[in-house]
Amino acid sequence: MRFESGFDVAGRPEKVLELFSDVPLVVGFLPGAGVGERNEDGSFPATLEVAFGPKRIKFQGSLVNSVDHHALTGAVTAKGKANLAGARIAVAMKYRLSRLDGTDDQTKVDIESEANLTGLLAAFADSSGVLVTRAILNEFAARFSAYVQADSSKRTALPPAPPSALSGVALCWIVVRGWVKAIVARVRAAVGKSG
Repeated sequence: MRFESGFDVAGRPEKVLELFSDVPLVVGFLPGAGVGERNEDGSFPATLEVAFGPKRIKFQGSLVNSVDHHALTGAVTAKGKANLAGARIAVAMKYRLSRLDGTDDQTKVDIESEANLTGLLAAFADSSGVLVTRAILNEFAARFSAYVQADSSKRTALPPAPPSALSGVALCWIVVRGWVKAIVARVRAAVGKSG
């Protein structure tokens, strides 16, 4: 699954990138995410939990964040497996920060990522992966901006974000879209065999 997106956050790019360097802080703004103590190799043990109504998918793995302060860029690589048989994920994400046009204290964050989901999650990535990724990024941007905008003397980390939860309407859309894709695949297979 390839994903390109962006979001705006409060703060100058240099300040935002400095905060992005603090992996435990930044991960705390991602819904359902968490990290442990940094390993000697620079990686962090990481978890991500996503809720779909009553069903929760929890990933456990590792994360590495590399930051280039001069170029205002960074890269995150993460890999893990879920609490579902054969479900694994590998993500490579690059981010680039720039000053938002016409502002002095707003930053535009552009993201390019490539995610490889296997096992039971492969079909999910095709039908719903981008939707869930957008929901997680929107929540992250809102929580991160609130933190940056807080008076620095009163600034504290926000409480951990709960697992990303899709609304009932979004969940129904995912199910319907999955059914339609399955039906189209069956029709194509049937037409291919008869042709």
